[in-house]
Amino acid sequence: MSLSMKIKLVILAAYSGILISLAVPNELSHMGNPLTGFLCISPFLIAVSLSPSRGFSSILGMVFAALSSLLTYYWLLFFREFSVWTISGVTLGYIGYFALFSPFLFTFSKINPAYRPFVLAAAWTVYEYFKSSGYLGFPWGLVAYPVGGILPIIQIVDITGVWGLSFLMALVNSLIAEIFLQEGVMPITNMQISPSRSLLFRQFAVAGLLFLAVTVYGYTRLATPIPDTKSFSAVLVQQNIDTWLTGNELEGLATAERLSREGVESLGEKPDLLVWSETSLRRPYREFKAFYLKYPEEDPFIPFLREMDTHMFTGSPYVIDRGRGSMMNATILLDPDGELVDFYGKQHPVPLAEHIPFWDVPLVKKFFTEIIGLYSSGWTLGKRYTIFSIPLKDGDTISFGTPICFEDAFPYICRRFVLNGADILINLTNDAWSKTVSAETQHFVAARFRAVEMKRVLVRSTNAGVTAVIGPYGEILAELPLFTEAALAVEVPVYIEKEFTPYTVFGDYLPLIFMGILMAILFYLAGMFHYPSISKRHFIP
Repeated sequence: MSLSMKIKLVILAAYSGILISLAVPNELSHMGNPLTGFLCISPFLIAVSLSPSRGFSSILGMVFAALSSLLTYYWLLFFREFSVWTISGVTLGYIGYFALFSPFLFTFSKINPAYRPFVLAAAWTVYEYFKSSGYLGFPWGLVAYPVGGILPIIQIVDITGVWGLSFLMALVNSLIAEIFLQEGVMPITNMQISPSRSLLFRQFAVAGLLFLAVTVYGYTRLATPIPDTKSFSAVLVQQNIDTWLTGNELEGLATAERLSREGVESLGEKPDLLVWSETSLRRPYREFKAFYLKYPEEDPFIPFLREMDTHMFTGSPYVIDRGRGSMMNATILLDPDGELVDFYGKQHPVPLAEHIPFWDVPLVKKFFTEIIGLYSSGWTLGKRYTIFSIPLKDGDTISFGTPICFEDAFPYICRRFVLNGADILINLTNDAWSKTVSAETQHFVAARFRAVEMKRVLVRSTNAGVTAVIGPYGEILAELPLFTEAALAVEVPVYIEKEFTPYTVFGDYLPLIFMGILMAILFYLAGMFHYPSISKRHFIP
C-alpha cells in the first residue's frame, strides 16, 4: 500500500475520533448528538478494514484512541494534583486497548461481507463491555450514549443492558462503513442493482427490523404503567461549592444549611429525607462530632440537624482504623438526633487517584511516593452493599442503595443494590471540580441507563450537577440547573414491578454471548476446527 493511502487511513481514524467526541455529551451538544452517533465510528471501521496489516491497524487504533480520549475527557485536566495522571492514564489506557483491539477488528473485517457488519458490531460491544468492567473500568463514551434521551429506543436495556443498544448503534455504523467498503467512495452514482448492493439492502432491512422491534417494545413498555407503590418527600441540596478546595469547609456547611431551610420552606412541610452531596461533611462524622456541635459558629451542624427533625443522608469519610489512617469514602445516614444509623463505603474507586493497589508492596509504594508524589494509598474499599431504610411520615418505610459518584455508571453495582432489596437508588456526587458542563452531562447520561435497566427511580444529589430525579423509563422527573446554588424540594415516587427486569436477573449475558461467538469465529479462521457441512468460502470471501 502506498504512503498516501496510509495517510488517508490515518486521517479517517482521526476523523472518527473527532466524530465520537461530538456524538457523546460535549460542550456543544450537552446531552449528545444522536445523528452523529449513528456514523461516528464508521470512518474508523473503514480505515481498519482497508488497513494493509494487523500492525498498521494497531496504529490506526492508537490514533483514534488518543484523539477521541483527549477531546472527550479533557476535563480530567481539572482533577487537582492528579490531573496529569488521570488524563494521561485514561488516554494511554485507551491507546493500549485499541492497540490490542484493532487487530481483532482487522481480522473480523476479512470475513464474508454478508456477516461482517454484524460481527464488527458484536466485537465493538464486547470491547465496550471490557473497557467498562473491572478495577480499571471506565464506562464513559459508549456508542449507546448519544441516543440516551430517546426514551422509546432505550427501553430495550431492561432486557439487554446498555450493551444491546451499543450493539444496535455499532451495527448502523458498521453498515454505513459497509456501503463504502462494497460500493466505493461514490456509492450512489451507479443506480444499477448489483449483487453487493442487493446484499446491502438485505443487511439494512435486518437492521431496520431490529430497530423496529426495539422501538415497538419501547413504546409498549412506556404505555405499560409501573405500580406507584409509595412516595416520599425529599430536599436535595446543591451547594455549588468544590469540596476538594481547602479553606471553604465552613462556607460549604453554612451554604448547605441555608439551602436546606429554603428547600423545606418550598416543600411546605418537614421532608422525609434531607440529602446533601458526596463528602459534604469533610471530616469523619463519628470522630468529629464535637466539631459539628460547634461549627459553623453561626449555625452549628448538629443543632441544625435537630432543628430539621428529619433523617439526613450525606457523604463523609468513615474511619476504619484510626491507627493506620484507614478511611472509606462513604455515605452516611443520620437520624433526627444526629446519631449515625449506618454507612456504605465506596467499592469502585477512581483507580490510581482514589485508591492505589498493592500499596504495601515496597516497590509500588516507593514509585508513588518518590516519583508520583502520592503519600497515601487512598480510600479503603468498601465490602458491603448497604441497604438503608427510613420511616416515612405516613408510617411506611423506604429502602435505598447508594452508589457513590461514578459508581452509578457501573451496572453491576446498581444491580446488586436492587437485588439486595433497594426500592430506589440514591447517588451522591461531587463533580464540581470538573468545571465543565460536558463532564457533568457525560456522567448523567451514563447513570440514566441504570434507572431504565432496573426500572427503578434514581435520585442524584450533587454539589454542582446534574441534581435530578430520574424515573424508571429514563424520564427526568425533576432537575436543577448546573453550577447553581439551589435546593430541589420534590416528592419522589417509588415504582416497583412484581418481577425484576430480565437484565436485573441475568446481568451482562449479552456481551458474554457475543464473546463466545467471536471466539468461535477466531478458532474457525485459525483452522482449529471445521464445520463439514459449511465450506470455508461461505464464511470467508
